Amino acid sequence: MSEDKKRQFKERMEALHEKYCQQLPEKYQEIEDCWNEYQTDLSNPEFIETFYRLIHTFKGTAATFGFVTQADICFEIQKLLLDVKEDYSVLSENSVNKIQMQIDELKINISLPAQDIIN
Repeated sequence: MSEDKKRQFKERMEALHEKYCQQLPEKYQEIEDCWNEYQTDLSNPEFIETFYRLIHTFKGTAATFGFVTQADICFEIQKLLLDVKEDYSVLSENSVNKIQMQIDELKINISLPAQDIIN
């Protein structure tokens, strides 16, 4: 790959990274809104699937763009959801509390890189 193509690739990746950072608060809000909406009916398999997909997708894109902490938090949430999803069971109160703690931690860890880019 020529030096010019390498530079162009690096510039495109940096632009994608910056755009992703700017979208972090919105992506977090989507996760939080889904969690809040369905928290009253945690036995709903549609909820589990929707929330699991949001977390899974965010985990993958966060890892792709180098946000390891955010990806790790989502991995922990995903593990809790996967057990319920596979067993067709209901989230326990303990799991609900753990997920809420992870979501709270995710909010803190999402706002940091977004602030760095926006400011």
